[in-house]
Amino acid sequence: MDSTQQALADAYRDVLADLPQHWLDCSRSHEGEYAKLSGLFLPGTSLGFHCAPQRILLVGRETRGWSVLKGDDKFENLETYICKAMAKQQDHLSKFISEPKDRGESFFNLLRDLANDHGTQGIAWANLFSFAWNKKSPMRWKHFAKLLEISEQLLKVQISILQPDIIVFANGASSAKYRQGYFPHKGKSSVCSELSDFSKQRIPINQLWRFKLHQRIQCFRIQHPSSISIPSRAARRFLLEQLRVGVAGGVRSIRSPG
Repeated sequence: MDSTQQALADAYRDVLADLPQHWLDCSRSHEGEYAKLSGLFLPGTSLGFHCAPQRILLVGRETRGWSVLKGDDKFENLETYICKAMAKQQDHLSKFISEPKDRGESFFNLLRDLANDHGTQGIAWANLFSFAWNKKSPMRWKHFAKLLEISEQLLKVQISILQPDIIVFANGASSAKYRQGYFPHKGKSSVCSELSDFSKQRIPINQLWRFKLHQRIQCFRIQHPSSISIPSRAARRFLLEQLRVGVAGGVRSIRSPG
């Protein structure tokens, strides 16, 4: 495990130290409230990520099984589970990012477009929520408040360690308030600056918005990449072009982004 992967694993361990173990070891999966809980989403990164000329982190809300433990696999300890989870997610990304594009619109198609433009080594993937429930969003799960707390901490350590140049938040409108909770853009707790939109380019603010995180990381917010509406598709194409040309200027400062 290289130094970046090790730093991620160590940080994940610290965050997860107080997580109820039965969320991971499936020992209470026979109980209704835990029966549909996925394995933990813990992304790693490519070996060449820090050497990539443009490091881009795509934050989604993909809901899959994330079965870290399969069949007769037993939970050994937290460290081993973390390593298995990181390897699973990175293998998944490496496999799907190199495959032909899906029909229509999808999260992985956006990942593939970014990889085609900027190289696979510089692309990392994170999720707004670290677990799925019933293979869908966990927002209706009984223990969502605890899940949200853990998810926020995990995403923040990923950003701190990976130090991406660009973050694209592509988790959709229904979960926007949780992203804003992680990274406030108003009041004394705000960590966002240079709030801007592309309305002059006829891209509605609800489709694309940008800001600086911690005064350093250029961030964009778009609708979920599976959205098939004409404005959503246009905003994605516009964003990809902006990233190709080095995030061109020409934006307008605003007060109330989404």
